[in-house]
Amino acid sequence: MILDMLTVGPFQENCYVVGDEGSGVGALIDPGDEAARISMAVEQTGLDISKIILTHAHIDHVGVVVELVNEYSCPVLAHEESVPMLGALPTQAVMMGIKFGEIPKIDTFIEDEEVVEIGGGLRLRSLYTPGHSPGHLAFYVESEGVVLAGDALFAGSVGRVDLPGGDGPTLLRSIEERLLTLPDDTIVHPGHGPETTVGRERETNPFLQGGVL
Repeated sequence: MILDMLTVGPFQENCYVVGDEGSGVGALIDPGDEAARISMAVEQTGLDISKIILTHAHIDHVGVVVELVNEYSCPVLAHEESVPMLGALPTQAVMMGIKFGEIPKIDTFIEDEEVVEIGGGLRLRSLYTPGHSPGHLAFYVESEGVVLAGDALFAGSVGRVDLPGGDGPTLLRSIEERLLTLPDDTIVHPGHGPETTVGRERETNPFLQGGVL
């Protein structure tokens, strides 16, 4: 598995370039900003980008989707519940004090527990993890012991629930039922900040020790 992380934009969002080494086919996960830099990273990997995958539809995770769709002529995949959030991107932009252009469109909806194949050998299993945002998905690569957690779980923290569509009890339930049930040595690649492991967060994350959001 090829996995390259770029931290982009003013919100320091983690965009991921993932790919199947055998076929040379790849995907972009949450391209939030700095399209040119993401394209350069793709070029360095030599991957043929076949799709863009969204964990959720907050503005810092989708900011350059349209620009990269135009570059790679590829479909966008996300959960159906992300559609209203995409429609609210102009409002999100006003709230954040930033400009936003064309609203991305989802070409293919991903359901819970659906396997997204990239190339011939990379399989991402979707985990429905709402609470930070409606339609939030994490993606588990069992063969590599890796989960791309989006903004559900961070190193020492969890996703915000004070944005539209956020809900604290729902988020904690998502983490407990869908992420903490993964093996302890599973590497968590979050939407912001450094990587961690499921076991480390289970033992040390203050929000998972009976905390209330």
